[in-house]
Formats: sequence, structure tokens, C-alpha cells
Amino acid sequence: MTTHFQVQVLEFSTLQEVKGAWTSAHDTALLDAMEYGDCAELSTQELHEVCLMSLQDQAPEDAAYLVLKHVIGSDLSEGQLRNMANEMRDEKLWEEYVNPAFHARLFTAGSVLYQAMPSVFPKTDAVQIKLEITASDIIAENILLPSPDMSFLARLLADGMDDHAVMRRLYDDQLNGRSFPNATDIIWSAKAERVSELAYLVDAVSSGYWLDAIEQTQSYASKAYADAVTDDE
Repeated sequence: MTTHFQVQVLEFSTLQEVKGAWTSAHDTALLDAMEYGDCAELSTQELHEVCLMSLQDQAPEDAAYLVLKHVIGSDLSEGQLRNMANEMRDEKLWEEYVNPAFHARLFTAGSVLYQAMPSVFPKTDAVQIKLEITASDIIAENILLPSPDMSFLARLLADGMDDHAVMRRLYDDQLNGRSFPNATDIIWSAKAERVSELAYLVDAVSSGYWLDAIEQTQSYASKAYADAVTDDE
């Protein structure tokens, strides 16, 4: 049986940082990379403030490189990281970088750099969307809890967008196919809460590049589904 959904868009808001994406452990690691010295006695707030001040002591491109090196590591080459560091001053790489698999981490890097040098780096602007999803039957619980299936959620969000939306134009085959491997690149984080037998609250975060197309939508119907399970799974 196909489960159908009625979706209400409850809230569409802008975030400058994603809660929990940057922690005191990140501050400590970055301070170590900048050879700050012992910071064991600092409180969580002091640690972050010292990290930002230490970044301010760097040239902007060097600060960007250090942050990018920390959040991306060896997933890109030194040359790619240096190029990114130069581009961070003028471009929203969390929306514009060619490989969307890096968008979430680039947003985290951009958020820290903007906090350190708001007059140098562009203001970060992710999107948080809150939905109420009412399902036609209880099968939906397997898709949404304990955490939402990203392929399902990406398809559900796309159903609230018109055909000109970036997600629909770039990923039409995946949206309508059996597998949507890029869904985890599009939806950076999501959580769901059951509020009644068939109703769920979903909170998702991504960039405006993907989600701006649903900003004016208030309610819609969806036939979204999760990726098909293969014999190997």
C-alpha cells in the first residue's frame, strides 16, 4: 500500500549557524593547529572566544584555510583547500561549491569565519524548516522514526516545490527513481517527533539553495517514499 501525506509548512526561518555543528572539541583542535598552547582551564565560552580571536590574528585566507582544513581534512587536496580559502571571502561556497557533499561542512566553516571576521567573510544563511506531516496510515512511522529517512524527506520537500526548483531540475531522475543517494547532501540534518497516531513534526536544516523554493508554500499533498531496499541491504 502506498502511504500518502498531507504536509503543513509551519515555519521557514534563517540560521547563521547549525546548533551542535561546532563544539568545544572543534575549538580545541583548531587552537592546537594554530599552536595556541594550553587551554584546559578555559570555559566553553572562553574557549570559543579565544579561538575566534586567534583566527582574527591570521590573514583572512590563512584563517579560512585553517578552518577548512579542520572541517574537511583530507577529503580534498591542499590545492583545493587553498582555492576554497581564497574563494570564501566572496562566495557562499555552502551553496555554490560544485560538489554538494561538502555544502554542510562549508556552511560550518563559513559560520565560524563570519563570527571571527564579519567584515571580511559573507554572512552565513542556512534554512530551518518545520513541517507537520499527517500520514494516511501508520506505515509512516517506519520512515520518520527514530530519525527521518533522508531520501523520503527530500522527496517530500520536493513535492511542495514547482518544476523550476533547483532540486527538481538537478535530481528529477533520483526523485522519481528507486534510489536518491544525493538526499543526504541536500538535507543536512533532520529530526522527527510523533505528536499523534498519524501526525509528526519534522525539523530539517539545509541551505536556501535547496529550500527557498518551498518558502511560499503553506500546505500540499505528497506521495513521497523512501529508497527501495535492495537485496544487499
